[in-house]
Parts: sequence; structure tokens; C-alpha cells
Amino acid sequence: MDRVQEFRRHLAAEKGSSPRTVSAYGRDLDDFVADARAAGHLPDAPDDADWRRLFAERPALRDHLAQMRRRGRSKSTIARHLAAIRGFARYLHLDGVLPALPPALSGGRTAAGRERRLPRDLSEELVEALLALPDTTTPRGRRDRAILESVYGLGLRLSEVVGLDLGDLDLPGERVRVRGKGDKERLQPLLGATATALLQHLEGSLDGEGLLALRDGTLRGTDRTRPVFVARHGRRIAHRTVQAMVARHAGELAGLRGVSPHTLRHSFATHLLDGGAGIRVVQELLGHEHLATTQIYTHLSRARLREEFRKAHPRSE
Repeated sequence: MDRVQEFRRHLAAEKGSSPRTVSAYGRDLDDFVADARAAGHLPDAPDDADWRRLFAERPALRDHLAQMRRRGRSKSTIARHLAAIRGFARYLHLDGVLPALPPALSGGRTAAGRERRLPRDLSEELVEALLALPDTTTPRGRRDRAILESVYGLGLRLSEVVGLDLGDLDLPGERVRVRGKGDKERLQPLLGATATALLQHLEGSLDGEGLLALRDGTLRGTDRTRPVFVARHGRRIAHRTVQAMVARHAGELAGLRGVSPHTLRHSFATHLLDGGAGIRVVQELLGHEHLATTQIYTHLSRARLREEFRKAHPRSE
């Protein structure tokens, strides 16, 4: 009985986790199992009694953490491994395999700690300059501009912007339906420069009848499932294509390095908070399930406030 494989199916079918989360947790558990086997804590084909012994004995987890540190893994990577192992232990507990959760995995902060690294963001001026870079006299430039506007103007994840279909756009209602992690949907306001850029992009890729139906909100049938952003031969644009496009344009802008779609999403959240938006509003717009995930942006804004104070106030030093 492959309990790890069962856990993967549990994450996908019952928890609604995204394919990337299922894959990442699966890899983390595979590493844990491999270390446990190498250290003699687990046989090659474990049964339920073997899993109970494994989690009843702290050395298995301790040895795994020690191995990861020797491999030079970061604290955040170790924390993610622990989250995967904790989730697996909870699954085994719910399934009756473990009588109770191991104390080391019952919750709270772990011994690994977690590096709180503030997300990188760009200033409003840099974002404006980046958005203006694509050549909107060409179809590709209009597409790139619409993607950049969608990521920054709507705060979308990379997977969310790639997954947009024509049927998700409600131009008359000035909103867009976004499918986030775990197939959870949210409605985002579709206004201003983002709506304009999307319409300009689609004017060049839709025929007159299709464009009219999009404007009126009367798209039907297969037209609703057509991707908003396509690459060659009409196929949905790939994640790596969007990442490369953002990096390329950022490189043109004063040689910026390390800029990704996620950087624009971070900038979206930070600029909203700087402008006075409530954290609950930002949480809803980002599609965060837990408020704690959003609160890191308040730390980012406070860090910027302290820096501005330090530079400007005569008594700051």
C-alpha cells in the first residue's frame, strides 16, 4: 500500500491543491522517505505499522533535517519539507494509521525556522516605464502589453494569466473571472488601462463578430474557452514564454535583473497598500486563503516607510 501516492491523490481530489503543490509535496516526501530508508528507519515496502514506528521515533525527522542542512538547503526549503511531512502525518492520522499527531509536527513554528524574506517589488515609476516598453504598433507588442497590464493591474499569478479564457472576460460588467489555486474562483474588477490593453490586444486577434460578442458579453460555445493569450499556431501561451518576455523587457529597462511576473504581482499588492487599500481587500484581490499570507506586504510597506523616514528626517540617525 503506497501511502505517499494515496496522499498525493488526497491533495488533488479532496483538498483541491494545485498540480504544482501536489508535485512539490510529493517530491519533498520522496526525499524524506529516501533519507528514512537510507538511515534504516523505514523498509522499502512499508506497511501501516512501519509508518507508525517512523513517526513515533523522532530520529527519522531529525536525521532528515540534518541531511538537508548538509546539502545546503535554505531555511524556507526546509520549512516547506516540514509542511509536506506535517500534512502527510495529518492524513495518516485522519485515516487511522497514526493514533495521534507526532508532537514535533503538531503545529506551531518548527525547529527549522523560516526566513522572512520581503517580496521584491518595483516602484510605481519603474512599473509605468516597464508597461510602456512593448511596441503596441505590432500584434506581439499589444499582446505583451496586455499581459503586463493583466499581471500588474489585476495582481494575477503566472498560471492565472496564462489560463485566462475569453469567456472569463465580462467587459459589460467590468470584471474578470480568475481561477486561482485549487480551482478556486474570484472576480476581479476590470477597469482602466488593463481593460483598454486587453481590448486592444483582442481587436487584432478576433473577427468582427467575435469582437462584438465579447464587447456585448454574448460569447457562446467554444468561443468562451478560447485562450486570451496565444503563441504561435494559436496555442495557449506557455508559462516560460511569459516569464522570458517579462525578463526581456525588464532587462531593457536600466538593466533590471531578476524581474518576473511574480515581481509585478508583489508590486500590485504593495502599491495598493501604499495607496490606502485595506488588507482584507488586498487579500481578496490576491486570492489568498489566509490573511497571514497577505500580511507580509504590510511589513514591506512599513520597511519602505522606515527607509523614507531614515533618509528624510534630520533626527533619524
